[in-house]
Amino acid sequence: MRGRKPKPRHLRVIEGNPGKRPLPEDGVKLPSEYAPPPDFLDEMARAAWERLVPPLVERGLFTVLDHDRIAAYCESFSRWRKHEQSLKDAGEETFETHGRQGRMIRARPELSIISEQIRIMGSIGSDYGFSPVARLRLKDVGQGDLFNPFDNV
Repeated sequence: MRGRKPKPRHLRVIEGNPGKRPLPEDGVKLPSEYAPPPDFLDEMARAAWERLVPPLVERGLFTVLDHDRIAAYCESFSRWRKHEQSLKDAGEETFETHGRQGRMIRARPELSIISEQIRIMGSIGSDYGFSPVARLRLKDVGQGDLFNPFDNV
């Protein structure tokens, strides 16, 4: 989608409504409940699923519509780790080829695969609050809660 991500209604209320247009309601609220990992996930992707889904359910961010998206994240995580290990086993980030144009030093294909998987994980993760900035954008998941001075009173 093009353009800025829409702000949740509660942020628009706090910031004010300079246009005086009616504020839209937040989207459809679906129930959040745990689901087992899909059968097609490998062992590493299943471990990622088991690590990610319970906190998402606890925050109400995981619904029946999110299964495939989180599965894609877990698959990317697994692919990333496997290619990182492959790169580590190779020992170098480059390799040498010889052809008509002579000796050439090329980057290993694992590097581009790793880069693409990290990009995919960042894209999906931003929708679920997997970074500090993304958490600030989500409703009811603020970092300010950690340092609330009134909690100790």
